[in-house]
Amino acid sequence: MLDVITIGEVLIDFTPSGRTAGGNEQFECNPGGAPANVAAALSRLGARATLISKVGDDRFGSLLHDTLMNGGIDVSALSFTDEANTTLAFVHLDDIGDRSFSFYRKPGADTYLRTQDVPFDRIENCHALHFGSVSMTHEPARTATRAAVVKAKEAGVLLSFDPNIRFALWESKEEAKQNILWGMKYADILKISEDELCFITGTTDVEKGSLELQQQFGIAWIVVTLAEKGCYYRLAGHDGYVPGFQVKAIDTTGAGDAFLGCLLYKILEAGISLNQLPKQQIISMLTFANSGGALVTTRKGALQSMPTTDEIKQMIETNKQHDDDRLRPGFHFSPHSHWLNDPNGLVYYEGVYHLFYQHHPYSNQWGPMHWGHAVSQDLVHWEHMPIALFPDEHGAIFSGCCVVDWNNSSGLFDGSHGLIALFTHADICPETGQPRQRQSLAYSSDKGRTWHKYEGNPILAEHDLVDFRDPKVFWHSQSERWIMALVAGDHVRFYRSDNLREWSLSGEFGKSEGSHDGVWECPDLFELPVDDSERSKWVLIVSIGDDPNCPEGSRTQYFIGEFDGNTFINDNPADHTLWLDYGRDNYAGVTWSDIAEQDGRRVIIGWMSNWKYANQTPTGAWRGAMTLPRVLSLTSRDEGVVLIQMPVREIEQLRKGTLCWNEVKVTPAVPFTQKMNDVLLEIEADIDIRSGDEVHIKMKSSGQSETIIGYDPVRQWLFIDRSKSGLTDFHPSFACKHGARMVPENGKIKLHIWLDRNAVEVYANEGLVALTDQIFPDAPMDRIEISAKSGEVVLNSFHMHALNSIHIPNGPTEQTSRRVEV
Repeated sequence: MLDVITIGEVLIDFTPSGRTAGGNEQFECNPGGAPANVAAALSRLGARATLISKVGDDRFGSLLHDTLMNGGIDVSALSFTDEANTTLAFVHLDDIGDRSFSFYRKPGADTYLRTQDVPFDRIENCHALHFGSVSMTHEPARTATRAAVVKAKEAGVLLSFDPNIRFALWESKEEAKQNILWGMKYADILKISEDELCFITGTTDVEKGSLELQQQFGIAWIVVTLAEKGCYYRLAGHDGYVPGFQVKAIDTTGAGDAFLGCLLYKILEAGISLNQLPKQQIISMLTFANSGGALVTTRKGALQSMPTTDEIKQMIETNKQHDDDRLRPGFHFSPHSHWLNDPNGLVYYEGVYHLFYQHHPYSNQWGPMHWGHAVSQDLVHWEHMPIALFPDEHGAIFSGCCVVDWNNSSGLFDGSHGLIALFTHADICPETGQPRQRQSLAYSSDKGRTWHKYEGNPILAEHDLVDFRDPKVFWHSQSERWIMALVAGDHVRFYRSDNLREWSLSGEFGKSEGSHDGVWECPDLFELPVDDSERSKWVLIVSIGDDPNCPEGSRTQYFIGEFDGNTFINDNPADHTLWLDYGRDNYAGVTWSDIAEQDGRRVIIGWMSNWKYANQTPTGAWRGAMTLPRVLSLTSRDEGVVLIQMPVREIEQLRKGTLCWNEVKVTPAVPFTQKMNDVLLEIEADIDIRSGDEVHIKMKSSGQSETIIGYDPVRQWLFIDRSKSGLTDFHPSFACKHGARMVPENGKIKLHIWLDRNAVEVYANEGLVALTDQIFPDAPMDRIEISAKSGEVVLNSFHMHALNSIHIPNGPTEQTSRRVEV
């Protein structure tokens, strides 16, 4: 049994091949024709394919016959005629390889295909029949093609249709449309270009146009090809965009045919009905087809340029490696390779900021935790260092903190000072077989270069507590003691110590306070002045893990109150919850200890991900990044004392150029649009919303991705919509719209936005509201559009700063000993 039969034209493409010495254009003879190209693509991949067509009894006809046969295509249904010559097409290429055609076909041999030339018995027994519209431009080929299609439909054969419109071959556009609509009535699979879709439906909206055709004709699978951008699909309740491959195209002839041949091959390989295909398999199949189509554009000609399976797989693999770099952030910290989650051990010591973090050096998914390490002198430019802490006989190294033991209260520094790390050891209790978490200590007397585990580890254990982790320690000057805050499932526990090695419980907080949508993790406790006054309050930060029933996933809350040296007292009612960030991707944030007093800042950084999908984000060999470091402060508002946050001022050094606009009026009919020449941006917007409705700031890619930052003045709601932000289908919770209440000030909103390759951070009204989201666009962002739903909004000022990327020197990420030299 044949896999696929294609019916329609086979011809000679004359493609440009330079000029003669006298300046005349030269053409190269290449076998082609859309149905023949599809058959060639299938055969090249290993499928059994035949072509039903007719050629002239001339040298071109013989060339086509021999080329098809040598390509492994069954030519038993290819016949010769002396009624007309073989059809010729002259291909004209522009500077980027796009085509236009001139045809020598009045008539052409392919139009003389007759019904008696069609092997109906073979059609009844094949898996799929592919046809186009070019074989329906003239009789008798039109009747022969239609007869083959009807027979295939009656026999339950899968029908593939590509309009492949060539207006020069039709008597009129209306005739072309009517024949194409006839073909759609029979198609199970429709491959159609953007331009063809617009011609048939009258809309340039591929989603709307494809839905219209699917509803009108009941076509199971519609694929709209988008040239180098990839394709859009509709199938079995699924739809979406699949990005293309960036290549240097020299000739796009046959690219769509290669795409379709590759897709049909994968459909045959799947061996199940179209409606049973899961979404991930659909995307994988279309990625394979996009790769095949892209490869053909890098070669001259069509039929003999079809790719092999190995070539396609190699391109996909190469593209994955490219995506690793394309999606790596430009100014957010990310690991050199493999897995990163919670920030740990944040400490400033002798002119250097240390950033330790949860790290799995052998996988891009969570696993046995180590402490990765990076250092910076400005909180912006980081240098990777060797792994600081490795798992040992007490277990993996979970989250914790670092402090400077200035007065050697630990007795570990021979009368000097050094760094102390306190962290959670996690293992399995040998007596019970249950998870066990205990607190341990390590110390460094050489500025973090070398770490020694304390011989008395673990230093703190609570045998009745399963969740008992994430110590955060600080020196409490009022009581002249070290204070440790750590979490125990549903509450924070406070311990005190004189020497950092021996700890006693002093208090508990939280069993009935705040949100308990997930397990409590990663506490932090510190004091801040309120509005730079003499008055101060204590801030307790607590992250909560993912709950399957909560769409937000993991997130971070905080409490405002007092700390009396023993425990925390909440100023707000127990059911009052304050959120640190209203985006989806800011978790486990903690602050740096020991920042110089003259600096005076409290600086926090968080893990820019969410436990709901952290292990599935599409970044490849590395996974995980940090938020921008932010300065925290307190302000008094009508609703009480709240945190405000803004990125550290050092980020401004990345600015390399600025564009400014003032007093720009935006209406539904006249949006503000601007091309983005840089993918790394900082945006400052002061927007007057008194005369307008919902305002959208859309950041769009050269593909189909768009991320929307919006404000709804009726609901007083600031939001991010990443539903169409690019790669979203790796987890059902990722594509979403979410936000927070924000009251405008004097009819205006102020937005400060940082756009990275894989993330957006939004700070509104001087940091009263923050939203942090990962995004994975299908291509780099290249334009921004600001629009109003109705009325008029005014951009009082709009500043767009292009940013330099930070370069992170690669340090070693694996060591063989537990005592590591930097």
